[in-house]
Amino acid sequence: MAKKQADPLPHHTVEEIRAACEAPLPAGVMMVLLKKTVTGLYVHEGGVSVLDRPDRPWRQLPAVTKVSRGMFIRSRVRLRLADGSKATVRPYKPKFRCLLETGKRDSLNFSSTSSGDARSNDSPLDSLAAIFVILVAMVMFPISLVLLARELLGISARAKQAALLLSQLQTITQTQ
Repeated sequence: MAKKQADPLPHHTVEEIRAACEAPLPAGVMMVLLKKTVTGLYVHEGGVSVLDRPDRPWRQLPAVTKVSRGMFIRSRVRLRLADGSKATVRPYKPKFRCLLETGKRDSLNFSSTSSGDARSNDSPLDSLAAIFVILVAMVMFPISLVLLARELLGISARAKQAALLLSQLQTITQTQ
């Protein structure tokens, strides 16, 4: 039995994507991460719509009944919808993602392309690589602490975007 193939996303050149990211988004539209996928979120008087793919129309979500921000990760906005479902979105910084990139996966779950047992391919450069990794970790640890503190205090760029999105969503939940 043949496996059903997913409909491929349209291909765009790097120049097209770069130009689209530099252009301003339409009013009320914000690029967000929704279920590990780049998604366009359109907040309007009629509710909230999402753009899952650039070649498809905007999809209306059920009415938003409750909106809240994450307790520790302040850039997360949690939505409770009228049908009982929940969604968590994380807005991107302006001009970081564009509508042409909707539908692309954006997660930290990278799959390894190597196969076999890692113990079987020893290299004389392994100890040198380990020292390099330790040095990089020593440099990156304080930087990651600063970034974590900015996120916890709500002063990061994504947290500020989440505050803006939160206020927009709260206005439409109050009018419904």
